[in-house]
Amino acid sequence: MKPDLTIIICSYNEIGRIEQTYVDLLQTLELRQEKPEIFFIDNGSTDGTREWLSKIEHPDVQVIFNEHNLGKGGSLKKGIGLSTGNYVVVHDSDFEYRAADVWKCYDQAESQKASLVLGGRFANGRTDSYHLVNYLGVRFLTLLINILYGCWIKDSASAIKLFKGDILRSINLESDGFELDFELVARVARIGGKVLEVPAAFYPRTSEEGKKVRAFSDGFASLKVILKNRFLPQSMLLK
Repeated sequence: MKPDLTIIICSYNEIGRIEQTYVDLLQTLELRQEKPEIFFIDNGSTDGTREWLSKIEHPDVQVIFNEHNLGKGGSLKKGIGLSTGNYVVVHDSDFEYRAADVWKCYDQAESQKASLVLGGRFANGRTDSYHLVNYLGVRFLTLLINILYGCWIKDSASAIKLFKGDILRSINLESDGFELDFELVARVARIGGKVLEVPAAFYPRTSEEGKKVRAFSDGFASLKVILKNRFLPQSMLLK
């Protein structure tokens, strides 16, 4: 039977956090009737994450170890290519988000027939728990997406993104880094997909705790992706 939801979780050196993400996810699954398909994709961790993942034994979980570093975007594209679910969600391994919000996105997509639902960190109006530079950068890039693509969202960089599976698998994705977050939103919007947002809880960590986003280099790459995708021919957006 085709899964209701494919969950893709990419990791790189997340020991101490990925275990919490896994337990949190399993706890929410016990409360749901949907059939899941779960991919953990490790991108060459060296801190014990790979060893911990190799011990997972669950009928709905597949663990994949990349032979070399594909970048976050490259790992996500691999997971999307393997997915078979009616919906596909991207979920982080670092326990900054909670799995309950994955299901909030799922229920919203089902009820509103949305192509993409984001778990927005800013949707409830809170800004006090975010790194200032990252916060300002994301708000600027999200404003640009709203202007260029006709969206009405507050957090295009959310690490919880839930897609209609057939739509996601039809899109031609190019980016291999963190900028894929913005390419996903831009291309769904460009092909006329319905993009919505629900509030999501967020518990940010510091760079010392393992935060990997580089505000300026990743921000500039994301800006280029947003501008490029607005003016690409429609034929280049789909496979």
